[in-house]
Amino acid sequence: MEKNLESKKAATLGKNSIIGLIAGLIFGAILCFVPAGTVRDDIIIGNILNIVGNGYLNLIKMTIIPFVFSSLVMGISSATDVKQVGRIGGKILCIYVATTVLASAIGILGGIFLKPGVGVDLGSFDLSNTYENVSTSFSNVILDFIPTNVVSSFADGEMIHVVVFAVFFGIALSLIGEKAVPVKQFNESLANTMLKIVNIVMQLTPYGVFALMSKTVANLGFSIIVTLAKYCVSEIFLLFVFGIIVYGVMLKLFTGLSFLHFIKKYSKIALVPFSTSSSNATIPYSIQFCRSIGVSEKVAAFTIPLGATLNMDGSAIMQGMTAVFVAQLYNIPLTWPMMVTIVIAATLGTIGSPGMPGVVMVTLTVVLQSVGFPLEAIGIIVAIDKFPDMFKTVLNVLGDAIDTVIVAKSEGEFDEDVFYGRKAADESVGV
Repeated sequence: MEKNLESKKAATLGKNSIIGLIAGLIFGAILCFVPAGTVRDDIIIGNILNIVGNGYLNLIKMTIIPFVFSSLVMGISSATDVKQVGRIGGKILCIYVATTVLASAIGILGGIFLKPGVGVDLGSFDLSNTYENVSTSFSNVILDFIPTNVVSSFADGEMIHVVVFAVFFGIALSLIGEKAVPVKQFNESLANTMLKIVNIVMQLTPYGVFALMSKTVANLGFSIIVTLAKYCVSEIFLLFVFGIIVYGVMLKLFTGLSFLHFIKKYSKIALVPFSTSSSNATIPYSIQFCRSIGVSEKVAAFTIPLGATLNMDGSAIMQGMTAVFVAQLYNIPLTWPMMVTIVIAATLGTIGSPGMPGVVMVTLTVVLQSVGFPLEAIGIIVAIDKFPDMFKTVLNVLGDAIDTVIVAKSEGEFDEDVFYGRKAADESVGV
């Protein structure tokens, strides 16, 4: 009942956000025809839309450090408990991390070739005090990821340092065992509290999207609409490419199963992640789906919930491409150390982030801040991301299921007769 309620709320939020997006486009277009003056520029755009839109963004930024740190520690500390997860945990974690790294790299390459941000010039952005002053040698690129003073990193908002420290902190908690239980309990409470705060802020998304889109269109004109459409089409295209090519090859290579047959079966539940934009809300459906195609219960019940937290390939693609998109908008030349940083930040930023609608906007700040890009660009992206976010979730859930089948097959916990319909699904219990 609680999961169904969560699904309904997520679906309603997604619908309302799309309504806010469309209304913002229309209202912004209307403002383009209103003569410049005090009412249009100062009262409507400068005050009302500015307060609602940027207020929404400030609320998101407010949650960044405690949310990312606590949720990442919680995810890593449980996922790396080798005494509990054994071989299955080790295999699924390796697959999740490898596909996330590949997804973020494909997002960057896709952004470079598709050029979604070319067409609108937002001026130049000075990186002299953020990233360009860092040496481009390989050693310095790697060393720059490691914090020397975590207190300073937290205070200054050095997100890549916070994420790296959170990873080490989570691994240490899992290795300590019982002595770490009080810290784990406190961190879990903190993570749940921050998750609730983020959830509250997400309820304001339709209003924030309306204000941000209205302000963007009014200030930049109709050309921004074309650019945002290119952004959406480019992102969705990359999601399809990754799903068909990467997942298709993985399934065939590691299991020998028919990808077309798998997709035909998966299509029966694809509407759930598409309508809710939430991997968490889809967990019971995903477990049931994996059971119905021949995966044993003990594998599906472990890998699917873990995947909803750790496996965010769609989000990684979006973050890699979005970083390139922002660079193109602000005429920022991308260097290879930047691209390496983006891949690592996108990978670490998605690990441990809950699979709920809108969270990717929070973790996206990890990527942008890691290379010193302007966070103001989130105001443009958040207004349009609700639509491709549905496709991202479909890809994330698809990845969870395929990775689960791969691990189950390698462990002898998969019944191929059930997959091809030669045996009823309930006969596979206890495989």
